[in-house]
Parts: sequence; C-alpha cells; structure tokens
Amino acid sequence: MARDPAPDAVVIARSRQPAQRRGARVPSAQRERLIVDEAIRFFAREGFDGQMRRLAERLGIHHSVLFRHFPHKKDLVARVYQELYFSRWQPEWSEQLRDRSVPLPQRLLRFYRSYTRAIFREDWVRIFMFAGLNGMPLNAAYLAVLREHLLVPICQELRLSAGLAESGAHAITPQELEIAWGLHGRIFYLAVRKFIYGLTIPRDLDPYLIDAIEVFFHGAMAGGGVPARGACAQVPCEDAAQTAPPARPPRRRLSAEDRERLIVDEAISYFAEHGTGGQLRALARRIGVTHPLLYRYFPTRSALLERVYQEIYIGHWKPRWGTLLRDDTRHAQARIIGFYVEYMRVIFDYRWCRIFIYSSLHGSDISRRYLAIVRRDVILPIAACLRGAHATPDRLSPRRAQELAWGLHGQIFYVAMRRFVYDMAVGEPLDRLVETTVIGFLHGAVPALRHAIGGDGRALSLNDGAG
Repeated sequence: MARDPAPDAVVIARSRQPAQRRGARVPSAQRERLIVDEAIRFFAREGFDGQMRRLAERLGIHHSVLFRHFPHKKDLVARVYQELYFSRWQPEWSEQLRDRSVPLPQRLLRFYRSYTRAIFREDWVRIFMFAGLNGMPLNAAYLAVLREHLLVPICQELRLSAGLAESGAHAITPQELEIAWGLHGRIFYLAVRKFIYGLTIPRDLDPYLIDAIEVFFHGAMAGGGVPARGACAQVPCEDAAQTAPPARPPRRRLSAEDRERLIVDEAISYFAEHGTGGQLRALARRIGVTHPLLYRYFPTRSALLERVYQEIYIGHWKPRWGTLLRDDTRHAQARIIGFYVEYMRVIFDYRWCRIFIYSSLHGSDISRRYLAIVRRDVILPIAACLRGAHATPDRLSPRRAQELAWGLHGQIFYVAMRRFVYDMAVGEPLDRLVETTVIGFLHGAVPALRHAIGGDGRALSLNDGAG
C-alpha cells in the first residue's frame, strides 16, 4: 500500500536536488522530521546494514548534522520503529476483539480490516523483515504486543465461542496460540507476497479476509485443531531444523571440484547469515581464498546465486509432490497432509528460509521462479481439490480457490518464518502442527466456499463489522 505523502514532500524533493543540497536553512524540528521520513525509505530498501553516510548523502546534509539529531544509529532505528510500529497499534483494537455483543468472526473481520490498512505498506513489511533477519530486539517487543493484545484475546474468545470454560479459567496453551498464529500468518503472508516477493495479490482484500476468518473459525469449531495422537509421526520442531550454520570443514589442500563444493557450501551459510547482498570479498576471506580465485569459479554474483538456488531450492524439490497432490484416488486430506509433512522437513531450515527472504528483499528473482513451481505443483492441485469438494465447482471462482490454497501455504511457511526470521519458538511438534493446520483448513474451507457463492449457512457479509 502506498505511503501517504508527507506534508514536507516538497522540501524533501528540493533537498535531493544537487544545486540545493548543502547549506539550506531548515528548522531543527523540520530537519528531524525529514531525517526520520528518509530513514524509513532508506532502511526499507537497503536494510539496517545501510551506512549512515549514505543516508546523509540522500538527505543532502553533512554526516555530523545527522548525528546531531541522532547521536547513534540505534537511536534513529528506535525512532523509526516507534513511528512505524508502536504508534500505529491502536489500543481500541483489543477492546473491540472482546466486544461480545458482536459475533467473533465479525470482530475478527473488523480488526483485520483496520490492521491491514495500517500495516500493508512496503516500508512496514520490509523493515520488519530486515529487523528480524538482523536479530534486532525491537521485533521481539512488537511481537510481544501482538501476542498479548491480539493472539491471547483471540484464543480466549474462541474458547467462549466454542462453549468451553470461562476464557480466563485456564492458561492459554501453546496449541491454542499456534491456531491463532495460523490465522495471523495466513493474512500477513499476503503482505509478504506483495512487498517481499513482488507478486500480484488481489486488489480487494475483503474477500480474502472473509475467507481466512471463515476457514479459521469453522476449522477451529469443527475440532480440526486437535488431531488424534499417533496420526502421524511426532517430530520435535527443533530436531527437524537446522538452527545454526554448519561447522566449517577442516582446512586442507583441495582439488578444484572440492574447492568449488566448499565455496558453494560456505556461500549458502554466508548468505543465510548476512544476506545475498553481502560482500563477496568477505565471503572469500571466510573461505580462505583470494577474491580472484573465487571469481575463477563463479565469475559473477549472479552465477553464484544461481548455483545456490539450484542447490537448496531446485535440488530439494521433489517432482513426485505434484503427482501426489493430483492423485485423486487418495483422500484429499491424506494427500495434502502427506505433502506438507515432507515439505516442512525441507523448508524448516535456517539456510533455506533466510536465503529465500533475503534474496527477495535484495531483488533476486529466486522467489518468483520458485513460487512459479509452487503455484503449478501445489497451489493449483489444492485449489482443484477445493473446487472438487463443492457440488457446483463451476460457480466457484478458480482465483478464489487459489487464494485459499495460497493462504494454507502461507500459514505453513509462516511457521518457518517465525522460527528463523523472528527467532521464536514453535509451540508444537512439526508433523502434528502440519496435520492440525491442514485438518482445520479443510474443515473450514468448504463452508467458506459454500458461503462465498451464496450457499447454505451463515456467511460473513462484506458489510459486517465495517468501521
């Protein structure tokens, strides 16, 4: 979502003109406002590794003037966070979520309409991702607010809607929180697709929000969030993940083939830690080779990134996954669970997840190419399952079924994003979490689709809960 023009946009434009860059007299408060606005744009494009001298050049001021307003980079970063995140959190949201005079699905719709208007912005989403990848504590502070004022209230109100004990009688369980994170991740993934991956998303978010909330609510009410024990292998989430870069191999004289293998392995770890925009000279030093030697194997950064893409994305993609999801001799639930159990064991990985996000932030086409495969072999088959589950699939828009499938995919990927970008623990064993998510999705998706095309049952109206 485009950022509203600042009142001092004309001053910003003038400050960028070379003939007027230095020496312009600007009141201190106005100068500080200009610095913060430009810093938001700067960090959104370059991340927090961007040099303050470059920011000063963009502003047309001396480096010393910038530090007069913000003595340390961390001071400017904290101000940017206050502007973008904490100042936009509206205290009335929590009150509205607990307003029991309104059905819970309508409360959720009202909240997410307002929330997406606040956060669906390129600067908000990109800076949040950069901060997570850099391990900045401000992300943790915002996520704590999200947990306390959104996720816990959702869990408590869901208990009451299900006719369970009074919401505050027992502590919220990790399993309940995972269900609430699933709804939030499904919606936030829409912003990731647009502002991180550069993909096209629906212009009108209302149908998407309604579907996401219907899937969440009906799936949770049907008990899809609690699969039977033993239904699939229980793999603790930490055991399935590579949470840190692998140890470096001992130094020895290497053949050309082994040297290339070492360069690729170290590049994967390096890009996961520092991003795909990291300096190749630093990578060469890390490996213990000269810069020219590195370029003898990979003449360009693009060539090295392509090799990384082939290694960890194409190399781990199993062509039989598409066949599995299209095998209509098996029940849809078994197919989808079987696929995502295997898929999660691939992507729930420090290097896989972080390189995918970093490369997207730095403008690489890795995500576009990979997601084209995902669309062909995952999204379209799952959408076909959904349309086939409805008695009159010709009345259901293929695009709407595909968006539901993207929502499921995003909800599952968001688990890996929380672990390796936000550095958050995951509350359930991975295989059980996948099964929980898919069962809840299928319990909720068919009612949501039936409502969407005017079938039986109560649906959320586009006007329900409007602000």
